[in-house]
Amino acid sequence: MSDTRWWKTFPWRMVQTNLREIDMADMDAKSYVEELKQYHATVVTLNAAGIIASYPTEVTQQKQSDYLTGDTLADILRECHKAGIRVIARCDFSKVHETLYEQHPEWAYRQSSGQPLIYNGYVQTCINGDYQQRYVYDILRELFSKYDFDGLFCNMSSTFVVDYELQVHEPCHCKNCRRLFQEQTGMEIPDSLNPKDPAFGRYMAFIGACSKKQKQRMYEVVKEINENNAINGFDYFRTECNQDVNHHAWVYDASVNARRIAGPLHDKVVDDASAVYMAFRYRHSSISRGILEIRQWQNLAYAGSTSLYLLGTLGKSADQSGIIASKKAFDFFAQHEDLFRGQQSAARVLLIEKPLMGRNDPEADGWVQVLTQLHIPFDEQKIGEVSAPLLKRYDAVILADVVSMSDTQCEMLDSFVEKGGTLIADGCSSVSDERHQARKHMGLQCLGMDKIIEKKKVRSAIFQFSDGEKEAWVSCKESGVDCIVPGDLVVTGTRRKGAKTYLRMIPDQPFGPPEICYSKEKTEIAGVYERDYGSGKSLYIPFRIAAFYYEFGYDNSYDFLKDIVCSLAGIKSIAPTLTPMCELAVTEGEAGKVIHLINLSGAFAHHTYCEPLPIRDIFIEIACGADKNMDALNGGHVIRTDKGIKLDCLHGYEAIRIY
Repeated sequence: MSDTRWWKTFPWRMVQTNLREIDMADMDAKSYVEELKQYHATVVTLNAAGIIASYPTEVTQQKQSDYLTGDTLADILRECHKAGIRVIARCDFSKVHETLYEQHPEWAYRQSSGQPLIYNGYVQTCINGDYQQRYVYDILRELFSKYDFDGLFCNMSSTFVVDYELQVHEPCHCKNCRRLFQEQTGMEIPDSLNPKDPAFGRYMAFIGACSKKQKQRMYEVVKEINENNAINGFDYFRTECNQDVNHHAWVYDASVNARRIAGPLHDKVVDDASAVYMAFRYRHSSISRGILEIRQWQNLAYAGSTSLYLLGTLGKSADQSGIIASKKAFDFFAQHEDLFRGQQSAARVLLIEKPLMGRNDPEADGWVQVLTQLHIPFDEQKIGEVSAPLLKRYDAVILADVVSMSDTQCEMLDSFVEKGGTLIADGCSSVSDERHQARKHMGLQCLGMDKIIEKKKVRSAIFQFSDGEKEAWVSCKESGVDCIVPGDLVVTGTRRKGAKTYLRMIPDQPFGPPEICYSKEKTEIAGVYERDYGSGKSLYIPFRIAAFYYEFGYDNSYDFLKDIVCSLAGIKSIAPTLTPMCELAVTEGEAGKVIHLINLSGAFAHHTYCEPLPIRDIFIEIACGADKNMDALNGGHVIRTDKGIKLDCLHGYEAIRIY
């Protein structure tokens, strides 16, 4: 199994089995692989080295497991390869056993007090200590020279320190970190990750460079042994959908992960691991079956891959419910491998987001929710990943409160609009340059706002339609929506010549007692700026309306956003009569065009997921000529209509192929 760059064309059905050390005591390699085969897994990730070595090691800088009495790693690899299953080595170098710490206290992460971080007998290591700078590479050389693995995944390789209580700890203050940071910046390491601290930006750049350098070195060491090893972060890209006691699942989690990583060309291998267990503290109990099934269908629709993540082996997992629910997508993928080969997104709308790392972005997530509910296929990219050639794929672009933009990025989007594209921007998009310095004028010349007056904090302000201006606002007019809540921030500025504006702001007013809840004042501050620019047009909303919708889900916010997208920008839904409780994606490639439909009707009450209700008589307005064939591949039946196609019934997932 030594095919060069095997991951490029290999069907990616990943099962990550986080083996506990006791699992190696009675490991039966043949049974382990038979379970994977029943699940149609093609790739498996399993524990190999680092915190505990799951094999006899001669590198004394890692703790060898005391439970190596069952079948060996070599046995597992042999059986997997016989079954055509690729094996990724899971390594974790973030911690060492206390006995190793006692011998090498200089390896440890240190709080500003000088204390290490110890959890259940394991000590957090520092990325700039000798363990991670030197001995990690000895471990990797031994592991990959000794065993015929197909790839590497390093867990918790970030320089951020988060413990299993989900507590985020302060930056490392060990002597190595303090010395290096001082040499590179002339500054002291900040005591907390506070964006307002003057040293914060420099520290983030510092730890980012440290992490990048280490990952590159690991890549080189492993590739030197065998260039056909797939390395996470280079050859494939692992992300994760999970839950915990203070982090509930969002119904679009997997869609966002898969879409962002795969990109419109689907040219990146996505391993979006859906964690079966409830939380760190409840690793033996499964989350709701409904969300696990939804996540795998979403991974399949947006990235053409599936990925499950569990504690122990498939057969010995204490709670089988989530494993059983996830298997539907694995089975379908195995049956229709050719359908997903060479597919790319067919979306004509691009959502551009801030370059946030490890945090959700409510504004972007609000747009994800609106576009999905409107059944408008779209792609997602961070602003730094957007190029002029990429923009040629799209008719419309949405900027989700992308505050900091370089002049070059602004010029690129201005050119897109000038040549006929439509741009929707909101919040503080382009009000700062790439160095986060405030601009006096909007960076985007195509927008209807010119000079920036202020970013105005508001508490009870609303925007109201003026008499006669609602004709263009179809949904708001039909629903009787007259007032829009902007959230807590409004950008004010001057209007560019030729720009048209809608709504006017009623400033903060009393909100109690009710007898005095009114205002006699109405400002000239506009709520929407519309401007023709070259052959295209722009729409600017000077507040974070999508984030407000994401947080509260109000109808009037949705109607407002729907009108921005469909009425003013002219972006058409391809299934305008379909319930918002259905998710729709469109891809195209070697097998033809594929419409993916995912039934989300079982999701309700924030984080409850039940069996979805059947959705019947679905109309999709998509071109399907008389010379084309159509198939519904997961139990449904499709017919051609005057406007497009009709599906009789959707249960959990359907793939309609047009070829």
